[in-house]
Amino acid sequence: MHFTANPSQFFANQTIFLTGGTGGLGGCLLYKLTMQVNTAKIYVLVRRSVAHAVARWRQTMPHQIGEILATKKIHFIVGDIIKPHCGIEPAVLSEMASTVTLIIHAAASINLSNRLRETVSENCLPTLALAQLASTFNNLTRFIYISTAYANSFLPDGVVEEKIYETGDAEKQLGEILETGTLSQCVDCPWPYAVGKNITERLLISRNPSLPLLIVRPSMIAPAISQPFPYYGPSGSCPMSTYIRSYMDSPDSGVFHVSRRHPRGSNIVDEIPVDLVANLILLHIMHDTAGVVHATGQSYAYQSLAQLHADMRPHIPRGLTAPGPPFRYVTDKRIPQGRLAGFWKAMGRDWHFSAEASRSFEALDGPLSIALGDHDVSQFMQERARRIAEESAGTQPRARL
Repeated sequence: MHFTANPSQFFANQTIFLTGGTGGLGGCLLYKLTMQVNTAKIYVLVRRSVAHAVARWRQTMPHQIGEILATKKIHFIVGDIIKPHCGIEPAVLSEMASTVTLIIHAAASINLSNRLRETVSENCLPTLALAQLASTFNNLTRFIYISTAYANSFLPDGVVEEKIYETGDAEKQLGEILETGTLSQCVDCPWPYAVGKNITERLLISRNPSLPLLIVRPSMIAPAISQPFPYYGPSGSCPMSTYIRSYMDSPDSGVFHVSRRHPRGSNIVDEIPVDLVANLILLHIMHDTAGVVHATGQSYAYQSLAQLHADMRPHIPRGLTAPGPPFRYVTDKRIPQGRLAGFWKAMGRDWHFSAEASRSFEALDGPLSIALGDHDVSQFMQERARRIAEESAGTQPRARL
């Protein structure tokens, strides 16, 4: 792979508008853009106040935020993605329209419990409005939308390609959701969040044919391997960490429905560390990629459901589970699943998210490398589970079976 510039040379000529900068992925991107690739200028949209955003970063990146702010590359914009024009003052918006070259839209509500109308109102509508606003930015070279690999989780188990999968008329689907809160032609995804992302992807394309669009679909985001520091991952930003913590705090029967192809839980639970996701986003920006790309386990490592449980099992405090194996995999759907398995439905599925668009990056070195070196995936998960067990110990009374 040959780039016309190294990362620092490339990003030194970029002015970026970043949303979601106080989130898990957004914070990692902010670290890399300021500390590793020498970005010229970053407009960061923050809600409430600058002080509130800085306080959030002091919680999530306590030893890095001072250096990040000291670069003076961050230009704060107090606003809100759900407001018209993101709540940005006209004078500032005019300045941005003439200078911004890249928009990275990482803001989203990732609450998987939200109802369909709620997730569409919080995630889909603001994204479509931001894309419309982006059309007024004279020097924009790419609009990067952070979606999810599970946007297509209505598909059967098997390969999911880096492309748009149609499920009907997206405009009609959006209208029906906003009017009724439901979708009569049900798109069978594990969570409403995934349905909203699917509709958003299709409407971004159909409504904005001239927008230089890159859709990045991460799978489940895991804590960082190394940047901004090992195991970085703000609370709530890493789904499998939330699952592990939930099980340790309130274990259930541990029964999972799995397919007949994987009766022992050998199906893939697709995860990728947040710093690799950030690197892939920035590499695709440098490569001028357009369309749809995945940031998934194919660019990291595959882990099965059974291996996930094997790695976390030694760290489940004694007495929290009934005698015998704490996890069971059943193909008979008449057997009730555990409470957590019923919520984390995707864990029993077996999608293989293709990441062919990123294969050419595997041999690259430097600050945006996705090479794993001596990283041990299983050991990483075990240490992660140990940390979660340590953090959750004593935080609340534990339910016993």
